[in-house]
Amino acid sequence: MEGDRKELLKSMCNLSQGIKEQGIEQGRREERISTLVTFFKNDGTVAAAKQMLNSSDEDIKIAKERLSMIEE
Repeated sequence: MEGDRKELLKSMCNLSQGIKEQGIEQGRREERISTLVTFFKNDGTVAAAKQMLNSSDEDIKIAKERLSMIEE
């Protein structure tokens, strides 16, 4: 019984840690996308974003979509 509780507690802690790490990564990605939106507002190019900011195609796509929503 005691071992089961320890395993359950360990499992819950691991789950909490995973959720925390996902949240941190999500926040970092949102910041990267926000930076890209600002970069594109200031006439930055996709090539420059890839080179200077090491941006992924997916982040660039999302930033461009957000920028077009802002400009409408």
